[in-house]
Amino acid sequence: MEWHAHRFHEDARRRGFYDIIPGLPGEMNFSHMPTGVICGLHMHKQHTDYFSVAKGSILMRLIYEDGHPEEKFVVSEYTRQTIIIPPGVWHGYKALEPTVLIFYINQKFDITDELRRSTQPEDWTMEIK
Repeated sequence: MEWHAHRFHEDARRRGFYDIIPGLPGEMNFSHMPTGVICGLHMHKQHTDYFSVAKGSILMRLIYEDGHPEEKFVVSEYTRQTIIIPPGVWHGYKALEPTVLIFYINQKFDITDELRRSTQPEDWTMEIK
């Protein structure tokens, strides 16, 4: 048996546990987020994100550089699907209730791979049809 010390970060937005499984080419992560927390729009130049909600729900936003219309959708523990976001797609999410998010990135995290984009609070609403 051996122990692996993973990275941990906690602030007002989330409690995050990062790179929890050693030896992977990327990073397996998870975070606890309280209701209303927004992970703002960002894009990765190289890595792919894989998101799954283990508990709670999020509003996910995707914005494409190629002119494809913006997408907004709710992902919850009942969705039972993984959202795969390739490089070059702006994405962010808002916790609609206390949420546990599991996510994998296919490369080790590199801050120089990430671009950020500002948004307004009203951007994080969704019309119910």
